[in-house]
Amino acid sequence: MTIASVLNLSESKFDYITPYFGVDIMDPDNWTFPVTDKGIDGIELLEKEYGLWNSVKKQNNLGRVRGTDPGKVNLIKEDVEQNGVDPSTPPVFVDVDTGDVITGGHRMDMSSIVGIPGWMFQYVKCRDHWARKRFAKALNNERVFHATLNNRDEVIEHIKYGIKHKEITCQQHIEDEIKLIANNSLSVTVQGTLVKEMVSYIATNGITTVQLERYTSHNEKTYGDFVDRSSDEYVRDVLNVPDVRNYYINNIQASVSLPSKVESLSVKREKVHGTYLQNLADNLDLVFMYKVKNGCYAFQHPKCNHAFLAQDHHQEGVQEGQFIRKC
Repeated sequence: MTIASVLNLSESKFDYITPYFGVDIMDPDNWTFPVTDKGIDGIELLEKEYGLWNSVKKQNNLGRVRGTDPGKVNLIKEDVEQNGVDPSTPPVFVDVDTGDVITGGHRMDMSSIVGIPGWMFQYVKCRDHWARKRFAKALNNERVFHATLNNRDEVIEHIKYGIKHKEITCQQHIEDEIKLIANNSLSVTVQGTLVKEMVSYIATNGITTVQLERYTSHNEKTYGDFVDRSSDEYVRDVLNVPDVRNYYINNIQASVSLPSKVESLSVKREKVHGTYLQNLADNLDLVFMYKVKNGCYAFQHPKCNHAFLAQDHHQEGVQEGQFIRKC
């Protein structure tokens, strides 16, 4: 016995024909979109059937942190009115145990506007809330026409949800989840930035349920978090002293790339002053007025107090916001 037969659709499907959704599209044999479980543990694909919207629940669009976008609903509406429903597009995924629409909230709202009573349903069984949420986010990562792909906010919400519910317990989980739900929508560079921001979020909030890698690096966003949570006297003595932070005396805080087999944090940090800043100084020789007047560049001034942001979770105070002084 199928779900469709329980709904008595086999005898009455002609009652649900609309100008946009013909009887041929009600036949699952004509649906050509390749459906998979996205490789997510705890997801079981069941039968696919034509189903009625009034038999399922939207739940404010389960996979979307901001709910349904009215603009996208109108975009899909105009497309359906012009071209009808395309059986090669993804079906609506429905949790068989709860009746929740896992993904398809925009199509559900559009259907209520144009009078389409049902859709192509793919029923799934979800082991738990985490499997269902991961599946919803992964489905939002499909590269299909009119799909609203996961953006930064969607990814951040998902990672925080996993941390809160103790489904994400290490940094590798963070990296895996970001790749799962953003690999089609965000570049590798942006994904790497989000990993840094989530590591900073964990440190800033004192979260102890997630095991971080030994080393971390920083960007502009995580630098602000680092300073805000820092109890290091460097913030009091240098960063928060207006008379020190001016054109003539320039202090530098830096984060270096992660250590490798051939270069430790100390070596990489030494290169900042011994190589990179020296190269910068050489390039700035063309703009020499300050150097002529003062005998050095601003960052070379003897009163400068440079510092590195802590990066070694084992030996430095990353969570405490420790600054490593340059002697």
